[in-house]
Amino acid sequence: MNQPRGFSGNVLYVDLGSGATETRPLAPELCERFIGGLGLCVKLAYDNITPGVEPLAPEAAIVLGAGPLVGTNLPSSSRVYAVARLPQSRSIGWCGAGGMVFGCMLKNAGLDHIVIRGKAGRPSYLYIEDGKTEIRDAAGIWGLGMDEAAEALWEREGRPAGVLTIGQAAENLVPFSLAFIDRAATLGRGGFGAVLGSKNLKAIVVKGSRGVRVHDRKAYRKLANTLAESIKNYEYLKEWQELGLVKSLPVLSRQDYATIRQRRIACVSCPIGDKDVVRIPDGPHAGFTACSSSVANLCLPTIYGIADFRDAIMLSAEVDCLGLDIYELFGLLIFARDLVQNGLLKLAPGEPPINTADWESTAAWARAIALRKGTGALIANGYRALILACGPGAEALAPYTVKNMLTYVGPKGPLPWNLFGTMELGQAMDPRGPHVGASGSPTYFAKRPLAVFPKHLRRMGVPEDALQRILPGLSDPDGTPKSLRIGRLLKYSQTWFTVLGSLGLCARAQINRFYSCDLAAALYQAVTGIPTTRDQLVFRAQRAWTLLRLANIREGFTAEQDAPPARWFKDPPFKDYLTEQPLTPEAVQTLMADYYDEQGWDPKTGVPTAERLHELGIDEER
Repeated sequence: MNQPRGFSGNVLYVDLGSGATETRPLAPELCERFIGGLGLCVKLAYDNITPGVEPLAPEAAIVLGAGPLVGTNLPSSSRVYAVARLPQSRSIGWCGAGGMVFGCMLKNAGLDHIVIRGKAGRPSYLYIEDGKTEIRDAAGIWGLGMDEAAEALWEREGRPAGVLTIGQAAENLVPFSLAFIDRAATLGRGGFGAVLGSKNLKAIVVKGSRGVRVHDRKAYRKLANTLAESIKNYEYLKEWQELGLVKSLPVLSRQDYATIRQRRIACVSCPIGDKDVVRIPDGPHAGFTACSSSVANLCLPTIYGIADFRDAIMLSAEVDCLGLDIYELFGLLIFARDLVQNGLLKLAPGEPPINTADWESTAAWARAIALRKGTGALIANGYRALILACGPGAEALAPYTVKNMLTYVGPKGPLPWNLFGTMELGQAMDPRGPHVGASGSPTYFAKRPLAVFPKHLRRMGVPEDALQRILPGLSDPDGTPKSLRIGRLLKYSQTWFTVLGSLGLCARAQINRFYSCDLAAALYQAVTGIPTTRDQLVFRAQRAWTLLRLANIREGFTAEQDAPPARWFKDPPFKDYLTEQPLTPEAVQTLMADYYDEQGWDPKTGVPTAERLHELGIDEER
């Protein structure tokens, strides 16, 4: 088949050790089989990650890419994804971020994906422009915070350019370090930043001017115009544009937000613009300016006891510059504080007390962790390292974790929520570990009546026969669901997430609400020319997700790693989504079996059956 439109048609392979770079054509049949974006990242990772490789080993491969709708003017079509073996969970996991201009520039530079392996002999960055690739010296940039590095690269290479950078935490291989795209969007919960740091790769700079071609421009314009009109007429659009995530995560009052908001910024083609540049107008920090994926993230430390939002902004900006996952930072510091208070951990002379309600104390410890200094070097290694170092009694003080990562949604999580829906089950069963990629599931931070579920799930592409299994009673004469099978619903929540991620569309609720699976299939066909129905799009997404499962089975992961921690069932426990009765381990085992069965995987082991692999056309991958 001919190269589909919407794809640049090229994959860049980089060996940092030898300095070799090679652009290879992207096989057109892979575009159809795996959609693009996240789906193709999974396929390329499966083919290029050596089984058993250590996450931070030079030979460990990483894959980065953008979907076929990225580079068009479709609303919020900018997402960038990466797949690698992540150091926190040690799984083959995905990472996703709003692409700002990075994804668009990648496509305009003539690339869909990048595969990187090896370790540069000195700190380096990758420079890509319209078919030209160079590995350049990062002297003078290594050691800078992620924001300073990004600014230095824009000054050196010019704008417009997409810039992916890491901070000092990733340089020092802290396993919960992140990468950042264009200073604003985080990429890599699970330690993707450390993977880049292990390769001496400080940044990727990409510039392009080639454009993205569309197959059926008439059909595309009609679909795009209808979509734009539906967004324009949305009754809450202006409020979302004014408030961003403050509308749904009120960590800051609207009045205070108005006093600090300098301007809103957005990923290319986003009609909402949920990212922020803020300026503190008064107090000791007057004049300080910060850029973030959301002011809600900047003010996150207020939930940990930092009373003044101005202090919270200062701290969050510092943590971002260092390139640390702020949820993991607070979780580990609170754990370390409790260990000290219980006499299980002794701080070195001269080290400050651990006080997460004080921004200066927390910032000092963030620097110690990122630079691996003193006790910070131990904390940097994570929960398991602290438990092993502090001995008996330490584990009882640890926060809830899954796959060695903080479960930040839960009865005792930093984002308190006790009803067990798809996001909560997905925290345990997603190979990467805890995340918030709920992708429009009706159970996302809400208790909704079952009557609204069918319409919502149909929009996500759930087939009618699956609706009957997810919502028992739906086929009764009164058409009213009587129950909800969370495990079965999780499959389709993950499928819808994979569809969006493979196309390059934002999964945030205020955007994906405007997309349906039918519309996504029609847009994909109009852009690429690949004949695609809704069911075919869903099927291809499920193929990619099952291949991700195979990649982790190959690494030795079993159903045991999917099981939630025992502490989820203790005081206070999670509660059943419908009945709000305390959740039991037996109930979760049933949910897990339902999920495996719905996926076509063995209900006990979670291993995809031979029949399912044959149906998906990936038997040969085993």
